[in-house]
Amino acid sequence: MTSLSTPTSVGDKSGEPSAESDAGATQIERVLCGRAFITALVLLGVALRLWAYASNTALWLDEILLSRNITELPLRELLTQPLGLDQVAPRGFLLVERLAVAAFGQSELALRLFPFLCGLAGLFLFRRLAERTLDGLAVPFAIALFAIGLPFIKYSAEVKQCGIDATAAILLTLLAFDVRDRAASTTRLLLVGAVGLVVIWFSQASVLVMAGIGVAFAVDWLISRDRRTWRALLVTVPMWAGASVIAVVVGVRSMTPSTRQFMDDFWEQGFFPLPLKSVVDLRWFWDRALSLFTSQNSLHYRWPAPFLVVALLGLVALWRRRRVAALVLAGPVVVAFAAAIAQQYPFRDRLVMCLMPCLLLTVAAGAEWIRRAASRLHPALGGALMIALIAPPALAVIGTPPPYDIEHTREVLSYLQQHRQPGDVVYVFPLSRIGALYYGPRYGLQPHEWITGICDRNDARAYIRDVDRFRGVSRLWILTSGGRPFRVARASVREYLGTIGVKRDSLSLPSLTWGTAVIELYDLSDAARLRAANPEAFPVPPMPTDPRPGCRPWSQPDSVAGVAAPRR
Repeated sequence: MTSLSTPTSVGDKSGEPSAESDAGATQIERVLCGRAFITALVLLGVALRLWAYASNTALWLDEILLSRNITELPLRELLTQPLGLDQVAPRGFLLVERLAVAAFGQSELALRLFPFLCGLAGLFLFRRLAERTLDGLAVPFAIALFAIGLPFIKYSAEVKQCGIDATAAILLTLLAFDVRDRAASTTRLLLVGAVGLVVIWFSQASVLVMAGIGVAFAVDWLISRDRRTWRALLVTVPMWAGASVIAVVVGVRSMTPSTRQFMDDFWEQGFFPLPLKSVVDLRWFWDRALSLFTSQNSLHYRWPAPFLVVALLGLVALWRRRRVAALVLAGPVVVAFAAAIAQQYPFRDRLVMCLMPCLLLTVAAGAEWIRRAASRLHPALGGALMIALIAPPALAVIGTPPPYDIEHTREVLSYLQQHRQPGDVVYVFPLSRIGALYYGPRYGLQPHEWITGICDRNDARAYIRDVDRFRGVSRLWILTSGGRPFRVARASVREYLGTIGVKRDSLSLPSLTWGTAVIELYDLSDAARLRAANPEAFPVPPMPTDPRPGCRPWSQPDSVAGVAAPRR
């Protein structure tokens, strides 16, 4: 493997060692760049992912809905027809998931096994990619960012394909460097192209990566006229283009019109605002780029703007020394923005996990450039700045370590089981309904023993009217959880019940990416308090539009069968 202190040939115009060599490195730098320390960082990442996986937290809403499809649909239908319950997933991922539950049973650990293994694979592949792309302290810095990165840990323990997107992006980027840097035979170029035909069945977002690499190779060839790039453009890139077309066609056909409309609505903020109303709308680009660091489903760094600036500096630094590396890392980001402008793919949250590995590489390159520049003034200054840059990522994982129990359904239902009395009324918010159906019977709560609340996308007052029917009930349990779309409805209901009644008991559990899971017991039997407010006059804020709540058939108070994937 290439020496950490000597740049690889990825985009390096001269092919000579950098000015920063082992001879000029301090003892600390040699230790930090050494194989033992980097291996320790990788093992730290393994431990964090194993911690998240072995904690065996309860499935949350999206996992339950997807798991229902995996476990209940006939195999042929699972692999050929649109999924039920507004779910979309690559067919290869679904097949492996089905095989996992067939082999190990329908447990949470079995359902999460494949994402976990892919998360581990991504960690080892990222080490190789960092060593291939960067030099100096940028290598351990990048590996540390990836090892402790919240989304990589979290999605290694979820029944979702988001973590697989990141691993696929790392693999494709490594292969791109491989065919560009070596005199690859035609057979090897064909094999690399065939990898793209396989990857699309496990990662839909890999289309962005393959397209971005293709654009990067085209730009590189126009600049350098390099024969290796030209051969990759003739052999590998067309195969990846064909794979991308297949993925797009299969992806479109994997959604019903209703699901497609729901997805477009839910991810609306991820699309560029068209038509452009003012220059202010161009801030969307900055906000979306910043969201890679700020979103609850992304890196979750404090002070995200400096990290975005450091990433841009890193891209410039790479361009000056390793043009191909800069192009390959930037290409998928450019394509992702282009797809969002064309209203074809949202640039938002977990849907762009495939961009995260390349983002961290540019951050590391920028951090190393800053360190070297500052070290010319004083060696300690460079080290201090690099420590300052690693602090927010470290604080993110220290502040929110595994396990990541998103909805806390087990804890909430266990608490209810311990405190519920005969005759108690249990009222469950729409999104909490799925968890109650899935886990309720394990905790003595049968479907006929609770009431599903109303779901209204436009009027928060509808929720107030719905709970007002319980006037006079001395013991009313309210179970609420859910993301930002329902925050106004949940807060309004709790405020209203606190006005016309008395809260007797409660349990509140925070979540990394989901709204706080809350179960509360209200006494609505006091006649004086009941006269304090009515649902028509009680002040209620408007419902949010970022996005609006999705009132889907499976969230409605109709029947238990609504949670099962519909047969077609």
